[in-house]
Amino acid sequence: MCVISVAGFSRHAFFNPEIDEMSPFYRLFWQVLLINVIFLMGSPLWAGSPHISYDKSSDKISIAANDASFKEILARIATLSGIEILMDPQAEHNVTIDVSDLPLETALKQLSHRTSFVFVHDLPETEAGKLQEEPVQPMLIRMRILPEGEFNMTALYPVLAPAGEAFIREKNRGSVSAQQVGIFNHAQKRWEARLKTMSPEKREKLLEIAHEKREQMHQRRAKQEQRNKELAERREAHKNRRDARLEELKSTNPERYERRMNRRAERQEEVGSE
Repeated sequence: MCVISVAGFSRHAFFNPEIDEMSPFYRLFWQVLLINVIFLMGSPLWAGSPHISYDKSSDKISIAANDASFKEILARIATLSGIEILMDPQAEHNVTIDVSDLPLETALKQLSHRTSFVFVHDLPETEAGKLQEEPVQPMLIRMRILPEGEFNMTALYPVLAPAGEAFIREKNRGSVSAQQVGIFNHAQKRWEARLKTMSPEKREKLLEIAHEKREQMHQRRAKQEQRNKELAERREAHKNRRDARLEELKSTNPERYERRMNRRAERQEEVGSE
């Protein structure tokens, strides 16, 4: 069951001798300005690309971005958290944000404060007649984002391609180690809840695409492993032929063999000293 809730400086300026002839106030001004520039350039927010970390067991997220693409941030969040995000292209804008260790829903609200958005929650089904020790909490599975003040959802597009996400989720589900089985994975739980709400046709198509992509990945990996094996075999064969020639030279021409070995030792010594 789903629950919907709406809701520039020149380089020589700093080294100009004329600055030393300025008043103490101006010298202090330039010094403070230089320190601030250096601080900003060293800050992780100086770069345009967002820095996002997500804890799938606690469902908490940290976001640090300076004038970064709103859609780029959302796509990364969708990849990490498993939430489906549809967005109107007109809602795209640049975002500056710095939040740490916030619940996903809280962080999304802060991130999207300049838009209109709708949250869709999944309410897990409970077994009939079974008492719940704790109240069942709805899980955020979808988000719809529109320009501020708009609620016409006819032009929404996924920030993350469904086929690509299906491959990611199914790949992760198939690679979970035995030690991780007991860890609650919010991202995977969201994906499974979303699968249940899809029509059978859409669900089967996505899983089929994910299976095909996974098979293609396995085939590429197998081909690469085969190429690596053949390359190792060729190298081993070459080494064996070289060693055989040296053994033959040692028995037929010991003096030439000794000179060759000395040259080899000298080359190895040169390489080691570089």
